[in-house]
Amino acid sequence: MQVILKSLSKWKLMLYVLFAVLYSLQGLLLSFIIQFAGEINPRDKGALLVFGIGGIALFVLIYACMYIDNLLVRSIIKEFNILISEKTLTYFHLKKLEYTEAELNSFLTQDIPMFWQEFLTPMLIYPVFGLSILASIVYLIMQNFFIGFLFTIGGFLMIIPQFVFNKLLQKRGEELSKARKKSLSSITDFSKGIQTIQSNQAGTEFSQHVLKEISETEHQQYTYYTTHNLVMFWTGPLKGLGLIAPLLTGLLLLPSTTLSLTTLIAMMTASMNLISPLQQLLEMTSNLQGSMVVKKKVVSILKMPEVDETTTILEPLAEKLSIQIDDLTKTFGDHLIFRNTNLTIAACQKVLLTGASGSGKTSLFHLLCGEDKEYSGSIELIDRKGKSCYPSYDRVNLIHQKPYLFKGTVKENLTLFQEFSDDQLQKALESVHLWDELAGDLGYQVDPQNLSGGQMMKLELARCILRPKPILLADEVTAALDETNAREIRKILAQQKCTLIEIAHKYQKEDYDSIYQIVDHKIVKMNH
Repeated sequence: MQVILKSLSKWKLMLYVLFAVLYSLQGLLLSFIIQFAGEINPRDKGALLVFGIGGIALFVLIYACMYIDNLLVRSIIKEFNILISEKTLTYFHLKKLEYTEAELNSFLTQDIPMFWQEFLTPMLIYPVFGLSILASIVYLIMQNFFIGFLFTIGGFLMIIPQFVFNKLLQKRGEELSKARKKSLSSITDFSKGIQTIQSNQAGTEFSQHVLKEISETEHQQYTYYTTHNLVMFWTGPLKGLGLIAPLLTGLLLLPSTTLSLTTLIAMMTASMNLISPLQQLLEMTSNLQGSMVVKKKVVSILKMPEVDETTTILEPLAEKLSIQIDDLTKTFGDHLIFRNTNLTIAACQKVLLTGASGSGKTSLFHLLCGEDKEYSGSIELIDRKGKSCYPSYDRVNLIHQKPYLFKGTVKENLTLFQEFSDDQLQKALESVHLWDELAGDLGYQVDPQNLSGGQMMKLELARCILRPKPILLADEVTAALDETNAREIRKILAQQKCTLIEIAHKYQKEDYDSIYQIVDHKIVKMNH
């Protein structure tokens, strides 16, 4: 809880507590009015006027405090949601957060809303209801210790169901969280893999699989809220017992006490206002117990160390870099990829990398761009002055075989919401011969359906040209293209003034300065 509080605005929390103290008196408002009404002379018009105006003014004051408190709660929640979303996105794209795509979507779209609704909001409202309960208890005891004590005990009877169903509520919350994650994962797979599903004529069966996961989520949600409602049901009879028994006792003792009937009714009203916030506290506690799994996720992200996204560049990004690999050994579990292999690639060389499927070509790319840091040996990028640096995306561009197109315009797909002028975008598109093909329209809406494979690859190349780096890695970028498009893409690659390493199975030897093959966990230079 301390980690969460540290992330919230301190001055807003202080203001919230101040107005919460004032608003906590709302439970006694009606009791005070009833008591005062019993003491007013109905024939005294002035007293009645003061009573009416004063009563209305008290309601305005108390509910103005409630209004301000609610605004502060919403503001605190808004800032927290933005903060945790920002941290999640940052840690994910820096690969500090080991979430799958489905887990990221689930956390941002389901877990965060669940957290603020069922954990953060209750925790902020707890003080208001807690102070309201305390004020009601003090008032009851001050009126008559014995009867006030009975009303207080009667109000706290409602806590019993909460303790009885505590573990069950927590279990139901965990089951619901797991079901939501599985459901979102299935929906994501279905939407992204729809073409594979259709081509294999598995639509009906896969749809039923997704529907099954959705149905399981709905079932777990139904079970969770059914259990939650069962707890609230049992508070009803106990609430009746807590009100009627003290009232009946007070009526029996009324002749022998200094209490008036008006005061007894005011005490019962105060008791009801004790029970109401207590009941809401119990309901929020149920929500808290059901959100413990999500709370752990949120806290784990808040506890992650701050990351510095700035980079130290030894030379300008256009600087030429060579690649030096010494005694590289890389494994995945028990599977050996590289064993004490060495590789030297001079700056601005055009290199082809071949090898059997699964031999480690793509793994080498992950190492060279800094995505994978789990290896022994050394990988260094060396500038012309002999200064070395470690692999990272600061110095390496990576082109995938299947470029991802985002839903949006050509401009948005090129800039990825970074700052580039339209002139820069036009020059990048012209350099890959895509400007005319798109009719010079940066606002053109793109998706995999209205661009050919060659155009998609050109768009990916244009992204790299906008962000020039000393090293370019191309992972089978022509594998899915026809011969004409493949030749055009390879020509564009050859024109780039950088160190190029391309993975390819279909190639012309004369297009490259050197050819390397991965054989027996080694990177071996072939006769050119």
